[in-house]
Amino acid sequence: MRVRLIEGFGADVLAAVERGDAQFGVIVNEAVPSDAQHFGMRTLASLTYLAAHTASLVLGRGRDLEIRSLAPHPLLLLDARHLHRKMFDAECRLARVKPNVIFECSSPHTLLSLAEVGYGIAVVPSNVLLRRYALKARRITRLRRTISEPLSMFWDQRRTLPLYARDFCEMLADYTKQVIGQPNAPRP
Repeated sequence: MRVRLIEGFGADVLAAVERGDAQFGVIVNEAVPSDAQHFGMRTLASLTYLAAHTASLVLGRGRDLEIRSLAPHPLLLLDARHLHRKMFDAECRLARVKPNVIFECSSPHTLLSLAEVGYGIAVVPSNVLLRRYALKARRITRLRRTISEPLSMFWDQRRTLPLYARDFCEMLADYTKQVIGQPNAPRP
């Protein structure tokens, strides 16, 4: 079996699956239109939001960080093409927080590199590996509830999904629950 990975954003991923350019796509559930009944789905894990910052920045104790406590700090965020950004902005509105955004880009690793040298707090989804960065990571909460989004694998049910692809979906689901289900072991 040969697996070729293609990067894309929500609607682009779904369009590639519909055209047959990709057998399946992995995106957050919110990216799928409610009227798109032709997609099959396998839930993988839930992504949480992490605030990654230098050890010298004191933001309290514990593994979680209330979204309101981010307000006075410079934030490094994914740009608006990412559904994660749209969801983070929505959570800020619900918390009545105006985020102090100083930099936006499409790469979470750029945000983490900037956070590592002290430019601010990077807000990234938990599927981004943080091990290579000298950063503390805390789950972001609102009203003590972890902010999260379900991540799923989608395919077009109008095409036959081969047995090896179904098996791959199951293996990926198990793997993501082990890896993403534990959001990069945030360091308090």
